[in-house]
Amino acid sequence: MTIRMLKISVVALLVIGVAGAEEYEIGALGGSGFMRSVGVAGARGSASTGLEPGFSAGAIVGNDMYSRLSGEVRYLFRDSNLRLRSGDNKVSFGGVSHVIHYDLLYSFAPKRSRVRPFVAGGAGVRVFRGTGRETAFQPLIEYAALTHTREVKPVVSLGAGLRIDLSPRVRFRVEFRDYLSPFPKQVIAPVGGTRISGWIHDVMPLAGISYIF
Repeated sequence: MTIRMLKISVVALLVIGVAGAEEYEIGALGGSGFMRSVGVAGARGSASTGLEPGFSAGAIVGNDMYSRLSGEVRYLFRDSNLRLRSGDNKVSFGGVSHVIHYDLLYSFAPKRSRVRPFVAGGAGVRVFRGTGRETAFQPLIEYAALTHTREVKPVVSLGAGLRIDLSPRVRFRVEFRDYLSPFPKQVIAPVGGTRISGWIHDVMPLAGISYIF
């Protein structure tokens, strides 16, 4: 997927997310990301790899379509340094990622309730980028290469949380998200016949504030 196609997808999601809405919501949110390690298996032994814990920040645009059903377009930036570990040896490499997706939210309390627990699910794209400096020799290169490249993967978003109306125009939220993606094997590239199996499971506790209009 090219960057131009990605931009077109974002615009399309924004149109879908807010078209025809009677009540709009725009806001910002932030938190942290924690990824479960993925195994690396090869003839010389095993290792683990993935993304290091890091901060997350982003924006939401949404609307309450029905009494209990809402839709949201979300963008999230994640500080996503790459990591590779085997025993006591570890190597890190600079990285970031961008997540863009559309979610449906089901609230367990009707519209106009001050406190609304919800569950959410949706899908979109995630752009993984290695931003570190490549060198002639990388520790643990027998398992995988941490690369200065970019890779786009589909993402599935699952979550649950609370939306609390602080006033008729101001809303606070706290939530937990699990972002699931196929493993980016170009950014963290297997070497010499090694195998990296599994998906990215990036769990993010997030909090945010938004304006209702």
